[in-house]
Amino acid sequence: MSSPVNVKCGNPGCGKLNPVYGDVFPEREYTCVFCGQMFKAQPKSGAETEGKSKQARGKKVPRRKESRPQNRNMRKPLL
Repeated sequence: MSSPVNVKCGNPGCGKLNPVYGDVFPEREYTCVFCGQMFKAQPKSGAETEGKSKQARGKKVPRRKESRPQNRNMRKPLL
């Protein structure tokens, strides 16, 4: 079984992602599982997939260790 591909619903009030198993064709109609409206799959734009990648992020900056104050309340007071 292949992994699902998410297709966005064309209804402006819904706009949720619907899982589609198998190949997704732009001319094929799909039914939204949330609102029940028929919609056609929109072709993927290259800008969405290339916009976020792990390579594009900056290098992780190590945090400086700060000294913590000494906890002087180690024992309960004697009654």
